[in-house]
Amino acid sequence: MLLIAAALEEELEAGLALCQDRKMIHGRVTSLWQAERNGKKICFLRTGFGPERSAASLDRALAVVKPAGILVIGYAGGLDVNLKLGYLVAVRRALAVSLDKDRPGWNHARIDDSFELADSEILARSAGAAGLTACTGDALTSAYVLGKPEHKALLYKKFQASIVDMETAALARVALQRSIPLSCVRAISDEVQDTFLAPFSHEPLGKIRSRIKRLMDAGMMQTFRQWRDHAAVARKSLSRFLSCYL
Repeated sequence: MLLIAAALEEELEAGLALCQDRKMIHGRVTSLWQAERNGKKICFLRTGFGPERSAASLDRALAVVKPAGILVIGYAGGLDVNLKLGYLVAVRRALAVSLDKDRPGWNHARIDDSFELADSEILARSAGAAGLTACTGDALTSAYVLGKPEHKALLYKKFQASIVDMETAALARVALQRSIPLSCVRAISDEVQDTFLAPFSHEPLGKIRSRIKRLMDAGMMQTFRQWRDHAAVARKSLSRFLSCYL
């Protein structure tokens, strides 16, 4: 049995909407569903966002279900300028990135752990078969939102990772502890030069007052509309991929 995991329910719906006989699995995990596609049972887990929350969710889910493999899906920010909105990246390695407490700038970010993921080439080929533009690449997993183009460009130059997200490496750590192969495919929801997430971006040396001012100055309704429009494109790519892959 395959377990598909995503941070947000709307990301998960890209797969759930393709399935039949959908039902919630009761128990300690309330964001866990079971469904069928083409006669096969598939479980779906909404992990919540961020490394700690998602890892704890997966750990609880694996006490309830015993999948043969895990597929992580969702949105990601592009770090490579060649990655455009809606493109898919099948992750080869998930890299856990953190900030140095003594030197908290993004230019001093470091890799704490690295995880080799399964089936990246297979996922990329499946995306291609669905008529999507896809590639393989590494993913940075950060505990913070990364929304400023200069920060994205800096991390790409430093680590050569294709995308950034907030869950993959943390989920990979849990899967490795359980000896369960984990793979990941993510759709680009914001390109390197996109700035609509910049008001939420973590400034290691900034103060909370300046962050609030950025949020007020950005125009929250406009920011929200941009996010929704971009997420809709990314979600469509995920749905087309899963329709072929599953």
